Amino acid sequence: MKDKLYKKEILVTIVFSLILLGFGHFAQLFKIFPGLQGGNMWGFPVHYILPILMGWFGLLALTIIMALVLNKFDDDMDAYTQSVDQSQKSSDS
Repeated sequence: MKDKLYKKEILVTIVFSLILLGFGHFAQLFKIFPGLQGGNMWGFPVHYILPILMGWFGLLALTIIMALVLNKFDDDMDAYTQSVDQSQKSSDS
């Protein structure tokens, strides 16, 4: 169980780090692929408005999701430590 929790922690950290980097550097997509710069969205050029939306609202939504996932992980970790503590108390008796 302990190994499973550590693997889950590493996986969650890597996945959210990569997604956060992607959202935070979304504007670089338009530098790498300049052909995507054409067009308008709500009257703004796409290469201006999409990085703003991804940077502000995308990161906001992602951090809310990340907080929920990490709170669930903390609950799993607390349950594991309590079960270990209970087993140690019962073995000491």
